[in-house]
Amino acid sequence: MQMTKLNKQVLVFAVLLSGCAHEATPRPESVVPPAQFSVVGEPAKQQWWKSFNEPALDELILRAYKANPDLTVAQARWRSARAAVAAANADLLPRLDAQVSFESSRNSAESGRNFPGMPRRFDILTVGGQASWELDIWGQNKDQAQAAMAEAMAASYSADDAKISLSAEVARHWFSIQAARVEAECLAEEFKARYREMELIEKSVNAGILASDPLSAARLAAAQAKLEETQAIQRLAALENALRVLLGASPSEALPPSPATTEKKTRPEFGAGVPSALLLRRPDLMAAAAKLDAAMSREGAARADFYPRVTLTGQAGWQADPASRVGRGSSGFWSLMPSIELPLFDADRRNANLELARTEIEIAGANWRKAVLNAFREVEDSLVDLRELALQVDLAERVLVATKDRYQNAQTRFAAGVANEQEVVIAQRDVAMARRTYVRLELERCQASVRLIAATGGGWTQTGTAP
Repeated sequence: MQMTKLNKQVLVFAVLLSGCAHEATPRPESVVPPAQFSVVGEPAKQQWWKSFNEPALDELILRAYKANPDLTVAQARWRSARAAVAAANADLLPRLDAQVSFESSRNSAESGRNFPGMPRRFDILTVGGQASWELDIWGQNKDQAQAAMAEAMAASYSADDAKISLSAEVARHWFSIQAARVEAECLAEEFKARYREMELIEKSVNAGILASDPLSAARLAAAQAKLEETQAIQRLAALENALRVLLGASPSEALPPSPATTEKKTRPEFGAGVPSALLLRRPDLMAAAAKLDAAMSREGAARADFYPRVTLTGQAGWQADPASRVGRGSSGFWSLMPSIELPLFDADRRNANLELARTEIEIAGANWRKAVLNAFREVEDSLVDLRELALQVDLAERVLVATKDRYQNAQTRFAAGVANEQEVVIAQRDVAMARRTYVRLELERCQASVRLIAATGGGWTQTGTAP
């Protein structure tokens, strides 16, 4: 009979456990990388910006590392995630608390609870400790600790990614500012040439040599040139203020001057590396993978929540009246209370939490695949930009050389008396336009190089830190 009763209890317990069982969600499949990129070559290394040979850029990036607000937030989130790991790991260990209490009481003589020979006053001192430990039989606390660790890794990778993105953003803004400064300078020269051309046409009209129609067109062209100059100054101010925000500087703080020459920039040649290695070179992809790991661990904790919880609670210490007897063997006490919590009814809370955890896995997996696909796209886009911009820069350089030759010939002809001043002014205007186009394309090429550097990880490695 006793064995039969025991078998029934085991059977009931087994049924409860079998009813709680849930299969683990499989890990989402990763993206198969392409065999190779369209352009082969070694990717950039750490401190890649020094390859541009611009001391001002080196200074700006170091300033941004020290004072950028977004980088400060990312690093603070990493520290917060590390603290969460310590808190989650603490749940894996027993908890021990010391207890000291003193109780002083006096019973009423009229309460009917006094007995002859018993004192009416009690002064009880209790010294001891209490311990509790939830046995992690089903791995719920372990899964939660692993989830916290994965989140901390993701925060660490995100902090590194913020540093890489910041250096690339500072470099792109710096090259944009150089281009905007040259644009404003060239547009000022264009307006000067347009205005002088208008004056020459006005003289011819007043002398009766030309009709008034060319003068109206010249005035319109001069006004349009002045409008474009003011717009360029406005764009330059916006770019400089945006760079100051990246540096954590005030709007009134001065920025470094542009290099002596903005033509024929020193532009390093970097490649894209191997596509399969890109997954390990970009911290944002590592962060996305770590977030997926965290979601998988949280799903494991949600499954373990369906199983019984076993907790051990105990107390031990000394209790005595008077207090001087505390510590004697006769004043000692202890208690041990194991408890089992069986989930019976929770209004479907556990099922909802499990579904939520599985949905988070689906979302994290999709974000991971999206990040990988975007990484491959960013690399290829940068490679295409570099290839096409190289052709555009070559053509723009030829146009600039041709316009400079034309301007020199016009000056020579004007000095010899075989050309008028208007021909020189038009040639001067064309040189300014060609120079503006060439410098803009050359600096866009530098920005494309920076985009490729950022797309390939900016020299980041798992064993090192962000550049």
